[in-house]
Amino acid sequence: MTATPASEQAIAGALAELVGAIGGTAFPGRFLSAMRALAGVELCSVFRCDRGRPVELLFAEGTPPTPDFPMRASLDYARNYWHSDHQITRLARSARAGPVVVRKRASDIADPAWRAACYERAGVAERLSIVLPGASMLVANGYLTAARAPFATDDILRLETYAALLMAAVERHQHAARSMFDETALVQSLMGLDFGLSIREAEISAAMILGETQDEIAARTRLSHGSVVTYRRRAYGKLGVANRRDLLRLHRRLVSGEIPSSVAAT
Repeated sequence: MTATPASEQAIAGALAELVGAIGGTAFPGRFLSAMRALAGVELCSVFRCDRGRPVELLFAEGTPPTPDFPMRASLDYARNYWHSDHQITRLARSARAGPVVVRKRASDIADPAWRAACYERAGVAERLSIVLPGASMLVANGYLTAARAPFATDDILRLETYAALLMAAVERHQHAARSMFDETALVQSLMGLDFGLSIREAEISAAMILGETQDEIAARTRLSHGSVVTYRRRAYGKLGVANRRDLLRLHRRLVSGEIPSSVAAT
């Protein structure tokens, strides 16, 4: 079955907006919108795996019942469950020249810890992955919750049709925007320090570094202003900073390499 004219128009619009967002902060949201237009996904995450280096989360998007689920589950997957995902790791070692789409249901996962952390906590039922093998492999995951109908054959076919375009956009975006001022990279750098930040504390700190006000953070994350203030105070206490100026000084030390991420800070 081919897409109806209306869905074709929606797909074209979503892909145009995705291309227009390359290199900007709106790109993760536009990527989710494109995946949604193509296959109805509700959440997405994108990873990069360079040979000989740890898996890197590029971004995670979506608003499930648990607001921090996309970032938390994606970081858990990268740190703890990536190497158990044999479907993906086999493709990483393959000689394929182009992207391939693979499907994984929650019921396919034998490891209960992985299934609970990355699927069951937000009612995720299944995943479609676009895998682009290579020395620097890219993996884009789109997820559906049990509240929605399962992926249909047409969803998979549309994703296969546009997989190369989607992954080319991710590659171009990474070349254009890869820096410590990328919010997801900054969250991971802060999490990599030995300060014991929670994911939410790292997200609030990253947003403050990038110039957002507390009101703007509250509106974007759907947290109350009081919650944002609480997370910010906890983060500042753990990081040993008193204000945004001190936080920016800490960020400059991260950028310069004076405080390497994943190394204990003193």
